[in-house]
Amino acid sequence: MATAKILQSPLVEEPTDIFETPEYTPEHLTYLKNLRTRLESAKNLREQMFPEFDDMTYQQYWQKNEDLANTKIKPKVNRQDVLYNSGTLRTKLFAFLSSLQGLNLSGDITAFDENDIPVNAIGNAMEDIVYKTDELDQDEEKKLLRQYEMLKHGTVFVEELWDDKYVIEKSPIENYDGKFFGVKIKSKKVKKTGRPIRNIISGLSVYLGDLSQYLISDQPFIFTAQTKRYDDAETVYGNFEMWKYVPKKARPFSGDTDKMSSMVNWRLFAPKENSVEIIKYQDKINKEYQILINGIPMLPPGFPFPWGHDEYNITQQNYRPIRHNFAYGKSFLFENKNPSQLLDEMMRLAILKTQKSLIPPYLNLSGRVISSKVLMPGTITMGIPPNTLVPVSPNEIQGVTNGEFNMMQELTRTLDLNTASQTFTGAREKGGQTTATQIVELQRQARIMLGVLIVSAALLEKKLIDLRLLSILKNWFNPLDQFVDEARNILKNKYRITSRSMNIEDEGQGIRIVAPMEELPTPEAIFKNEEMMKNQMGMPVRIIALNPNELNEAKYTWVVSVNPKEKKSSELSKLMFRAEVQDAMALGIPLNPQYVADRFAQVWEEDPTKMFLSKDQMPQPETPQQPVGGIPTVKSPKVQIPVKQGSGINSTLPGKIM
Repeated sequence: MATAKILQSPLVEEPTDIFETPEYTPEHLTYLKNLRTRLESAKNLREQMFPEFDDMTYQQYWQKNEDLANTKIKPKVNRQDVLYNSGTLRTKLFAFLSSLQGLNLSGDITAFDENDIPVNAIGNAMEDIVYKTDELDQDEEKKLLRQYEMLKHGTVFVEELWDDKYVIEKSPIENYDGKFFGVKIKSKKVKKTGRPIRNIISGLSVYLGDLSQYLISDQPFIFTAQTKRYDDAETVYGNFEMWKYVPKKARPFSGDTDKMSSMVNWRLFAPKENSVEIIKYQDKINKEYQILINGIPMLPPGFPFPWGHDEYNITQQNYRPIRHNFAYGKSFLFENKNPSQLLDEMMRLAILKTQKSLIPPYLNLSGRVISSKVLMPGTITMGIPPNTLVPVSPNEIQGVTNGEFNMMQELTRTLDLNTASQTFTGAREKGGQTTATQIVELQRQARIMLGVLIVSAALLEKKLIDLRLLSILKNWFNPLDQFVDEARNILKNKYRITSRSMNIEDEGQGIRIVAPMEELPTPEAIFKNEEMMKNQMGMPVRIIALNPNELNEAKYTWVVSVNPKEKKSSELSKLMFRAEVQDAMALGIPLNPQYVADRFAQVWEEDPTKMFLSKDQMPQPETPQQPVGGIPTVKSPKVQIPVKQGSGINSTLPGKIM
């Protein structure tokens, strides 16, 4: 493969338009011809007008949703036009989005062996690894963005990638004295430690092979088309053998398939200066993957999926389906745009009418030109007889009538019924004071309307966890390095160790560790290590040891379920926990004090080991002693205060747990 040259700066490179031309075989030319025909067909299919989008193309529909979400105000056509946009839809969209942020949408992973028996330890280990990768990927913020995208456009596309690329590192220059000439800058390519990432892909960049298939997993093929700067693309694809044939300048595809051999710089769209068009093509039926950069294939024909499984690495979720045999969904904004636009139009007219009542239009009966400035306050004008300027109509000064105001109220009520009430969005209801009971009832009704949204959000997270799980099984358990086992004087592979803070049953807040190792220790050895680390860290520890080789060879069936529920620390969870305990006590049901204490600490986000006293720390009851000289004595209670040891996990844990 050709190796890309590392320069001190890309700006010192001399521009050139000279590129080599690949010598394709007849089979290559046939492959490229059929592939480009398929890409063109999918592109033309999506650019048609659809009745599902009110006779707009998908691009027009996408742009309309974008304008509604960002409260775009159109420029004036006439000087007297009133510019007004209430932003009602955007407010209600974020009210729905805020409701999702109070839900726990984490996945429950269960592994079943060949006999369909659940292996809980493996499922728990994978849950911890998924949780850790989400933290590294800053997925909490990405989750907000993809839910926003789903509400805004009705459809969201998210891809799962394994980030294993090279980055350029430059050594700092010590004692730099301000010189410009003769300064040596050391650069090198360094491979980053791989980890999975999720990226939201704009709907404009995704093309589906069959728009009559609702599920993306049923699509015959999909591809994405994106544009990158030439030098940015070179950092990723510069080591590919075919990269040297990628031209910087290109022209659009002419459609002349008979001259495919000369179409070295073919592009699907109009070219941009100093950029490349990257098309990533996936064919699930034939398990085929291809990357076209400015029309140049980077991979040989028939190249398999590089992510190691047979599913697309892009998943799709619709907010509300339009039809069972239509690929795209209806957006929250689009299905509520009509009442919102009518309300905005009524408000614009009301503002215009109010302006006319304050400064009404006049008729000039004098027969000569009179400046409108004569109507301004404090203006003194000579030579104009009385009643020369009269209002066009007496009704011009009446302003907004009760009937018009009631119509605006009715439009507002209709919009609230179709979306969420003003109380749910944080505003005060009109018509007097709202009681707490009314607020609870309104929020309950609004949550009923949120049912489809919650299901869609949960399905999206389930699909993403499915892809993340496949990515982890393929890449996460590859050795990172090797270390010397001093006891045996041999080299051992070093794997990623995952730790997660969580509640340990019957012991309170602690840490659960997933430790891959090729030789699994005995349960007694694991327990010994747990106790040793517990003494070091001052909190309970649980260790899940697993063999990465056996994990890859085992034929586990993975089941992911996402059950939306309120976060444990939410206000509703606190109220429900309190009501649950009170009801149990009222019915005389005995409660487990330790479990109730642990749940109390979880709900209030406290550490139960710090918040509650252990049995050893509880004050002992006073015990009367034998009287001495007729005076009774009392034994003072003893309180044991544990001393917290230093924290930290030994980086050579796999070598220590034996």
